[in-house]
Amino acid sequence: MLTSLYRNRIAALAIELARDDPLLVKEVIARLRQSGEIERDDLVYLDRIADRWIRIAEENRLKARPCWRVPAPAQAVRVA
Repeated sequence: MLTSLYRNRIAALAIELARDDPLLVKEVIARLRQSGEIERDDLVYLDRIADRWIRIAEENRLKARPCWRVPAPAQAVRVA
């Protein structure tokens, strides 16, 4: 019972990290696969979660961006 609770907490922490910093999670997974520490099919669920959060962040960024932009007024630069 204690082992399953520990595993659940570790899994929840990994998922939270994938949500907070998905690019870091994907980079670490890729590095572990490249070094041979994990198999190709290990941590696939975490990789998919990170992909989903990257996609969500991109969609939110695109929604927040207006279709048109008003150029900022030029500010005078004082050269001494």
